[in-house]
Amino acid sequence: MGKVLQVRVYAYTYAEDDVRKAWPLLWKLAFEDNTPGFPHEMKGVIELVRALDDLYQFGDIPDAARQALADGLPRVVKAVQEMQSRLADWDPQAANQATDRIEDGLGELEKRIANP
Repeated sequence: MGKVLQVRVYAYTYAEDDVRKAWPLLWKLAFEDNTPGFPHEMKGVIELVRALDDLYQFGDIPDAARQALADGLPRVVKAVQEMQSRLADWDPQAANQATDRIEDGLGELEKRIANP
């Protein structure tokens, strides 16, 4: 890696509308019904997880939503941390596996929010 030119491995959401379509109830809870306590340029997958985690820890949300998040959100947050760690270790295959766990976990949360 050069002194000026550096190589980074990272993950990002290409289109936030894809997030809105994939998990509409979680999107509404995180970004429409509540305002995240942090600025963000894009409402992608990582931002969705972060907003949901902030809501779960500090927000005033309905008990049914809190319970739905309690059952699955910690695994999703852990998968995000693992993905970021694997990217930092330059292990894109393990990072990609973590993205699958993130998306699957969000899918489970979406179902739990829909059917409390």
